[in-house]
Amino acid sequence: MSDFQVVVDELEPSPPLWHGSTDVSMTVWPENLPPPELLHHLAETVFNAVPLAVRVLHRPTFMASLGLPPNSPRFPEMKLPSQLALSPVWLLHAICALASLYTPIVTDIGEINLDDGLGAVAVSAGVFQGGAYGAGNGFRNADHDDEDPFNFATSHLRWSHECSRKAIRRGKSMIEHAQRLILVTWFYLSRGDFISTIACTSNLTKLIASLGFNTSSVYSPLSRIPSEYLYTGRTVVGPTNEEMCRNIFWVAYAMERLVNATNVWTLSFEDMDCSQFLPCRLKDFTNGVTVPKQTRQHLLSRNMLVTHPPLFTDSFTLYVKAAVIFGQVRTFNRRYKQHYALNVQSTGLLYDGWSSPSDSGSTPPPGGAKNRDPRETKEFKALDDLIGAFIASIPKEFQDPVGRNTGAKLDPVLYVAHLLPHMAMITLHDPHANVSVAHDSSAQKILLAARGILELIYNVCGTAFDLLYLDHTSSTAWFLAGTTIIRFLAAKSAQGDEAEAAILTEELGAVKFMLTNLGDRTGIGLRQLKLLDMVYKLEIEAQVQARKQPTVMSPATISATNP
Repeated sequence: MSDFQVVVDELEPSPPLWHGSTDVSMTVWPENLPPPELLHHLAETVFNAVPLAVRVLHRPTFMASLGLPPNSPRFPEMKLPSQLALSPVWLLHAICALASLYTPIVTDIGEINLDDGLGAVAVSAGVFQGGAYGAGNGFRNADHDDEDPFNFATSHLRWSHECSRKAIRRGKSMIEHAQRLILVTWFYLSRGDFISTIACTSNLTKLIASLGFNTSSVYSPLSRIPSEYLYTGRTVVGPTNEEMCRNIFWVAYAMERLVNATNVWTLSFEDMDCSQFLPCRLKDFTNGVTVPKQTRQHLLSRNMLVTHPPLFTDSFTLYVKAAVIFGQVRTFNRRYKQHYALNVQSTGLLYDGWSSPSDSGSTPPPGGAKNRDPRETKEFKALDDLIGAFIASIPKEFQDPVGRNTGAKLDPVLYVAHLLPHMAMITLHDPHANVSVAHDSSAQKILLAARGILELIYNVCGTAFDLLYLDHTSSTAWFLAGTTIIRFLAAKSAQGDEAEAAILTEELGAVKFMLTNLGDRTGIGLRQLKLLDMVYKLEIEAQVQARKQPTVMSPATISATNP
């Protein structure tokens, strides 16, 4: 039983749990887990507070299993003396850690402690300096107690890691381990621990690839080996479990792209290797409805990013499609120079879903990439058009994520689906934008996208929605909008355009207001705010200091001006 202090009298009433003897329950209850009532509350907290938790775990089945006596073979996290267990205890420890960030009844959650380096270079160095073992397993090295002091959350992370390590070496409960890694990644992301977030995501994508969740049985690889032996893990039984595994893949697919939104690192999942069907609607998944595969979309379906069949579309479907577009933009930026500098004439892809220059008509010019504006390539234009087409294609019932016009509650998943196209537009055009030129097309597009994000910020401010319950990709979008505004603010200040600079300063204030509010309660909000302040100092304050420096005239210049 856990020794950590919780305010049990503040616990909200939960549905009735099992009615067995208390003495029996304490005899067989897994070591270090909170009492049943608190555990039930923490699980409910994760489902209610984390937007995509209801996709990674099947809520009705999971919560019903928690209501069983702990010596039942259907209890989700109990290893019986007979070795019969459906899932390992590490999943519940991960739930406890994540839930502690959202519930007031856990009081010792520890202080937010961002790693020293905030930039990508510092993060990369930290991964190696911190040791691949400690961070790479989704868990800081237990020997570093001074860096990671014991509290409710970190202790449950330690127990989760310890319980999973031996089973993973035996190749058991791999699906539950994937679920655990997702929960732990969300924890680290919320705390602003970017190094551990990246390390966990990397392990997650590798595990899911080995499980074959990125593939569909309809499009199996060419192999003489029977399909059940092509991948690790156990056979998935039943339509609900099959949909849950499909959801796990798409959450991991989107997570990899979005936690790496501001860098250009290579992705583990390339679109051409993903034949998995898109997820079904949440209500169908929750109710255990069998959704036929014959008419479902996948990444190679014709026009799938701008076609949204009503029977297969909800907020998460649009979220996934928006993440696909964003990932394609990142891939284009990463591959462009290599592709054109080497005058690639093969069937290689410039970015997933689009053919090479020789196939698409975008033949590299003499001299490679340096002699060509990327915006003139067929691939760039296709991406630019795709972003606008996706925004225009969003069905009417999904066009208001905040519920401003419909009176519905804010949908955190749909909110991100609306943010991502603006993030993609900024990422696509930012390297080419000349913000000092009035009619530069890329500059106009990134400013329009930043103000699209601002509009979504203003819409959230007009509600009573708690920012803590937004998907953390929201803060990344706000940060990107802020950096774009700072670029324009620096340019307008240098040009002496005080009126436009005042407007931009007010808009930047709105972004910082949101990040400050989020940063008061989460590490990710604080991290994004500090990064934004760093960018401001580099772009604005450095410019101001340069103006204050006295001009030093050379002797020749002095002689010329004073004959």
